[in-house]
Amino acid sequence: MTKPKPQTCEVKIEGEWRAVSLTEAATEHVMAVKRCPACHGQVMILGAYGSPTVRRTMSHRRAHSGCPLKPDTYSGTSSPHPQALA
Repeated sequence: MTKPKPQTCEVKIEGEWRAVSLTEAATEHVMAVKRCPACHGQVMILGAYGSPTVRRTMSHRRAHSGCPLKPDTYSGTSSPHPQALA
């Protein structure tokens, strides 16, 4: 599993996953399902919605030790999320 840029997530648009910035996900795809580009677990975007100057972060809805984008909980071995979104 390659380590994607941490400031992106994948958004399901018209049945397909598309990589977008966290800002775009938070402002243009507010209601869309979002997933981590590394482990494919469902994520939420934190930060003020509608404000372009706020630093946004991505948070997994369920913790997963196999995601390299979460250095505080990463076990050192990449693996798909147990509840990965297809």
